[in-house]
Formats: sequence, C-alpha cells, structure tokens
Amino acid sequence: MKDKRSPFLAYRYLVTPINEQVTIHQQINKPKEELIRDYIELLSKTTKTEWRKGNKRYLFYGSQNFENVYVIKYARESNERIYIEGEDDIEVERIKEAKFVYLIIDTKHQVILLERNQSVFGSMRNSTGILADFFREHMRQFDYVVNIYPLASRKKFWNYVENADQIYELTLVLNAPNMSWFGNRETRSVLQEIKDTTNNEEFDISFKNKEGNLRILKDALGGWIDYIREVGGRYVLKFSQNGVSETKTSESDTAKTYMPRKKSEKYNDEELKNIQDKLRLMHDLENRDDE
Repeated sequence: MKDKRSPFLAYRYLVTPINEQVTIHQQINKPKEELIRDYIELLSKTTKTEWRKGNKRYLFYGSQNFENVYVIKYARESNERIYIEGEDDIEVERIKEAKFVYLIIDTKHQVILLERNQSVFGSMRNSTGILADFFREHMRQFDYVVNIYPLASRKKFWNYVENADQIYELTLVLNAPNMSWFGNRETRSVLQEIKDTTNNEEFDISFKNKEGNLRILKDALGGWIDYIREVGGRYVLKFSQNGVSETKTSESDTAKTYMPRKKSEKYNDEELKNIQDKLRLMHDLENRDDE
C-alpha cells in the first residue's frame, strides 16, 4: 500500500553562547555548529535515545542520514488503556505507547522539518519546545543554548498587513545574532550591540495602537520582519479585517511541505534527494512557500 503524504513544518535551530565572553569549554571544543552536528549525527545512528522532562519520557530512534540530512523518529511515551473481552466482564489493560513523528534535520542550513501529527503532540509549539530543551541540555555542557523558531512562509505576513482594515499590535521576538551573513545587516548590527551590552538570548519589542491605527511599513520594519522570517524569531500580529478581529503568529504562518509518511521501510535515494531539495528551499526565504 502506498504511503500517505504527511505535512511537515519548517523551523530553524540556532545555537547561542551562554556568555558573550568565550569560556574554557568553548576554547577546548569544536565550533558550536560542529558540536550540535556531531550530536545530531549520533542520534541518527543510535538505535534508541531516552530523555525525560519532568514526568514525561521521550524517545529518539535513529533512522537514516544522507550527506548533511538526518532522519530521526521522535516519540512521546504515553500510557493508554485498552478494553478487552474477559470471561465475566470487559477488562481494562494499560499499555505504554510510543507514538512518533519524523524529525528531519539539515545541519548545513540549520533547518528542521518536523511532521505534524496532533495524536502525538497536541501542538507544534509544544513539540518544538520539548525538542529545543532536549538539545539545550546537551549543548549546555559546552556553554551554549539552543532555540528553535518557525520559518515563516514567504508572503503571508505582508498579505496580512496589506489586507488589514486596522492594526492594533505587532510583537517581535528576535534571536540574538547567530548566523553570519543572514538577515538584514543593519538589524544584525543593532542586535549584536544589544547582545554585547546585555548578553541576551532574545530581544522582544512591541508596537501598539489601541485605536487600530498602527502603521507597519517595509521601509521602517522590513529588516526586522525579514530577520525573523529568515534567521529566527517570532511575530504576533493583531488586526481586524472586515470587522473580524484576528491574531496571526509565526506558528500559524510556518512554512509547510508534504512528504511520504514511511511506515516500516526507509526513504529511498530519490526521496532523500527530494527531502534535501525541500530543506534547501526552506532555508532560502525567496524560494520558501507552502506547496
């Protein structure tokens, strides 16, 4: 039976130093990009990796790797009840279930494709938050932290702005500078200055007008918006259109693609090459868009 296609959403992972000052761990170890790449490669080759957050248990099963692309099964353990026929009554048995989604990581472009399946994770933000905490725990030993941000689609944000009758609020969350040469240069410079002064991980800024007369102009804010969409961050836009109040966020605007949902067999070479092409497109804002 042919595999059905599943939706995969696109994200960027960013690795940031805990301190602006270079630490001993950072001096004696590899660059941060190599450290996390090596760990991701290990995950893809390890049969099973277990990790706990609070009382929850998560599992990572290595599946495949192809050049700089790694395919991993990302599972959440849950306790389920099944009802079976007994001699005198219906009996209840508890079983541990490990439902999983596919996690595909491109370490060259620091892009993640994560399968959306609400029966495994109720929300994508929850699944990426857990994943970020998992990588943070590993990278913290080298004095780095990890954030994962949605990669917004190419057109939706400005379509929301252009079609809005009134705009009330725009909130931006920008990751401290991480990827050289990506994002607006002026924006990177400002964020680097803030980072040097405060040692922040993220920078939040909000623009509000209670009367709905907020103006969002590309000439003024385009660099900040593009930084979020290209490098990493989040936006929240509150507006009204045709008398209806709406709130749009990076999570509701995350770029999406579709790929076969493999049940038992692995992706073949042609499928892996197709996945690599999709990851490359997601990396580049100008080519990024939903299928």
